[in-house]
Amino acid sequence: MARIVPIVLAVALWIYAIIDCARTDRSLMPGRLSKGAWLALVIVLPVLGSALWLWMSWQVKHPGATGNSTLNADSLFPRNRQSQRPSGPVAPDDDPEFLRRLEAQNRFKEWEREQQRKKEQDKGDDSDEGRPVIP
Repeated sequence: MARIVPIVLAVALWIYAIIDCARTDRSLMPGRLSKGAWLALVIVLPVLGSALWLWMSWQVKHPGATGNSTLNADSLFPRNRQSQRPSGPVAPDDDPEFLRRLEAQNRFKEWEREQQRKKEQDKGDDSDEGRPVIP
């Protein structure tokens, strides 16, 4: 019985790794290997390939879940993943440049309103100066 448990666990790990690798999206493949290469690695080297697949795919699918480890799949095999991680702010209210432009527009509109008020006030004062004041 003690001999069968490790074998059953290894086979279960192997089957799980094959299914997980087959179902994983191509854009989430870790390292520089294609989906077919990962499947071949997991099938040809059942225990080692399965363990390697689970370790490296976990790093890609759950970034930051391993703590402060400096050894991860992206550090070993860097890959361009710009489509997965946004490089800049997502919402306009998080974008500092957008907020700066919005503030400048608001200040300009307020300045224009102030200038318009001054013109109207000066216009009203000018019209009263030409008329004689009757007591």
